[in-house]
Amino acid sequence: MGKDDPKHIPLVGLDADYVGRSPWDFYSWGHMALGIACFLLLSLFITVPEALGGQALIPWWLVIILVLVILLVWEGFENVVLWGLGWKFEDRQDSFLNFLWDMIFGMATAAVMWLFQWIIMDVLGALGRWFYVAGAISFGVVILAYLIGYSMYKSQE
Repeated sequence: MGKDDPKHIPLVGLDADYVGRSPWDFYSWGHMALGIACFLLLSLFITVPEALGGQALIPWWLVIILVLVILLVWEGFENVVLWGLGWKFEDRQDSFLNFLWDMIFGMATAAVMWLFQWIIMDVLGALGRWFYVAGAISFGVVILAYLIGYSMYKSQE
């Protein structure tokens, strides 16, 4: 089973033919960044009221559910609207395998942010700002990885 076999889909889509078809491609980093950003923004509904002496507006588990909803809405937008407008990479929709792994990557990074929150705020008892500093650094690292992956892809053209 080689690259020319139509059933062969590599784990990592390094060339244009496999971007959006393989489980992992350079766009996967963008889905990871979206998971981090959504978790950080939604967590403000908890940390800001608590910092002001009030009660959280939503529970942490709901933040995770809302991140999943946002990721699903984004995938729908990406594969229906952007594809319909002809703005989708290679003018093709993502494969189900790529869609599934984009969801997994986005949710995994949101879960890592939840773990950071628990360690920094609950276990260490540090102020919420350190959680957001760690989140911003994580977001920056993932965006940097996306840019490196994109530039590696572009250099192959």
